[in-house]
Amino acid sequence: MGRGARPLPALAGALNRLGAALGFPAGGGPSPATTGSGTPPAPTRLLNRPGVALGFLASALVAWGGCNAEFTFDPAGWPQPVVTLLGQALPLPWDRVAIVAGTVALCLAWWLVRPRLPTANARPLGWTLALWSLPFWLAPPALSPDVTLYADAGHALLDGVNPYTVGLAQSGGPYASQVDPLWQGTGVAYPPLALRVMQLMVWAAGDDPYFGYVAMRLPVLLAVAAMLWLVPRVAELVWPGESAQGRAVWLGVLNPLLLLHLVGGGHNDAPMIAVTLLAVWVALRFRADWASLLAGPAIVGVAMAFKQQGGLAVLAVALAPYWSRPCAPGTATAAKAGAPPSPSDADRPRPASPQSLKAVLPMAGRLAAGTVVALASFAAVSLASGLGFGWIGWMDLMGKANTAAPLALLRKVAAWAITRCGGDPDPFLQAASAVSNVVLVAAMAWIVWHFCFARTTLGQRPMTGLAWGSLALCVLGQALHPWYLPWCLANLALVPLTRRQRRWAYGLCVAFTIWNAFQTAVWHGFGGYAFWERPA
Repeated sequence: MGRGARPLPALAGALNRLGAALGFPAGGGPSPATTGSGTPPAPTRLLNRPGVALGFLASALVAWGGCNAEFTFDPAGWPQPVVTLLGQALPLPWDRVAIVAGTVALCLAWWLVRPRLPTANARPLGWTLALWSLPFWLAPPALSPDVTLYADAGHALLDGVNPYTVGLAQSGGPYASQVDPLWQGTGVAYPPLALRVMQLMVWAAGDDPYFGYVAMRLPVLLAVAAMLWLVPRVAELVWPGESAQGRAVWLGVLNPLLLLHLVGGGHNDAPMIAVTLLAVWVALRFRADWASLLAGPAIVGVAMAFKQQGGLAVLAVALAPYWSRPCAPGTATAAKAGAPPSPSDADRPRPASPQSLKAVLPMAGRLAAGTVVALASFAAVSLASGLGFGWIGWMDLMGKANTAAPLALLRKVAAWAITRCGGDPDPFLQAASAVSNVVLVAAMAWIVWHFCFARTTLGQRPMTGLAWGSLALCVLGQALHPWYLPWCLANLALVPLTRRQRRWAYGLCVAFTIWNAFQTAVWHGFGGYAFWERPA
């Protein structure tokens, strides 16, 4: 297959050509993240930069499009008169046009503000994200109605009802009419700390249901602010130099998936991402057993109480003392380049010999010990919340919605074909689910072995294992929602990638963002908020 046939990497060139056609600097002109001298511009001057201004207008378009009453399940529309007026000012089909056009423009703006070596600086990118986030702060949830589920569950807890035992929209209250019919009557798989945060936000909003939805963005905004602080600091521990910080913030925090689906959509993945990054920072910053085997894994357990997938971060945390500063693939090592060793190199434990039992066992022991501490922390938070482990009974809900998860799509297409032929798809679905789980476990096992225990990488690349492992967990899992991917991008932004891998990461981010906007606009009229949110 020729180079031109690779669709995702080709998006980079397409975005450059589109920017040039619109009069923006192709491949970058003066960087929007820095002045010509390399000094970060004042935050108030950022809107003078074409890419930053375009991103702000793009966010405003998406937020405005979401004000239309068609994006709520309540026949009465959004419970806020100003939002209702804004939605009426952008009637069908122009609300959908605004969402798609805004999403495409936001992807272009993200590409235009990309940092360039060696003058990249992380701080202006943080101000850029703040500006792009502003239109969403008081707007309805963007591109997903999940925030309404959060509010309903939080209100149930305020009324003394356990969402693990009483289904969504079953306890009444001002949020019940907004719950997607697909989820009405089901419990929730959210961990207990996430539920308690939802309860706190509903309490803070008082009797105003609309601001109950808006309040769900507060934990997200705090988490994103924490990410802006943590990502450049973790990047500095992995990649010395300011250029690494700017690149990491641009891919890991400023990306359009995070802006649209975490800030705009208010999804509760954001606190999990921030807390896992905190655990990694603690383990890398201190490089001591108390940090990598006690404090770090305990923080991972707290992340799991926000979203269970965060437990994978124990891989990077427990093995942090073995972690050596990587160089980009294909470049000389730091030692060959004449760079001084890390101050912690002398104290870092060294394996005895590659792939020998004597080398692997201490690392496996550390990983097992860190896992035990993380699970104990998760259990302690769950019990202290008073909600326990009721989420376990609802884990199969993740596969209920029709998402872009490849293995789940294959299962459902085959089941549809069996049904059309008059057969019973249930035996096939059970067998296919088991095979899918085996594929996921095998992929995760290979990633852990390859990046942490193989001969050439023994203990030296646990963060890379976390990055690719988080991507595998998302892509090969039961569901693949766009708000799952910001966690993967935050991890990938902190590890060495080849040029081809970077292009695929950028292309995946842009393609998935734009595709999600198109499917929301095109299929919304077929009986639901989004095609993949409807039952199979």
